[in-house]
Amino acid sequence: MKAKKHLGQNFLHDEGVINNIVKIIRPKVGEKIIEIGPGHGAITQYIQASEADLHLIELDNDLIPVLTEKFGAAANVQIHHMDALQLKLTQGPYKVVGNLPYNISTPLLINMLYQSSQINNMVFMLQKEVVQRICAAPGEKNFGRLSVMLQHQFDCSAHLVIKPEAFNPPPKIDSQIVQLTRKEEVTKVSLPALEALVKQAFQQRRKTIRNNLKKQVTVTQLEAVGIDPSQRPETITVAQFEALTNVIEAEKS
Repeated sequence: MKAKKHLGQNFLHDEGVINNIVKIIRPKVGEKIIEIGPGHGAITQYIQASEADLHLIELDNDLIPVLTEKFGAAANVQIHHMDALQLKLTQGPYKVVGNLPYNISTPLLINMLYQSSQINNMVFMLQKEVVQRICAAPGEKNFGRLSVMLQHQFDCSAHLVIKPEAFNPPPKIDSQIVQLTRKEEVTKVSLPALEALVKQAFQQRRKTIRNNLKKQVTVTQLEAVGIDPSQRPETITVAQFEALTNVIEAEKS
């Protein structure tokens, strides 16, 4: 079946790559796994064979019959015809995996972040550039909003890079696997407040943190959490963004 450009579809067909991804996912008997965008079931078949409790989330009308034919009779597979951005997780925790369409990857990751209490682990294939941003450390040029938000609740690790020829049709960029494992201890902070602060902090990356946050934060508040007002936002740690959010929220109440 021809891939649909408006859905950001690129179907994985390289068996070597597929096997390596399954090794990273490591599906187990009875484990609750959600696969987003299973496509033709290249990875799905191996997860299903592991006897995991598998939920498939697929938006494409034309792929539902394909998936139903392949996996409809399997007792451990449920097929959900829906938009992954509308996914509401209950009865977790889950392992969430998938080859995410590039056009929805960031909003979907943030959606999963807000439901992280239902998630143990995520393994996604994403645009390499996005994975580099997720896993970047403070001080690196790729460190930004996505780095702070996801590293607030997850340990992030980048895995194999996947070349365009592993897909049909081949995308114009390299892909990469990222693994996000929920931290055992997460700093308590208002997630909407943290997101709003971080979004504003990185609005203009060349400006200092004092200039980017001048309408929201005082120099005293910055210095209280060990931030030099002349620092660039990409040099500030996740812990400092968390602490600054808590200082601001505490002074509001």
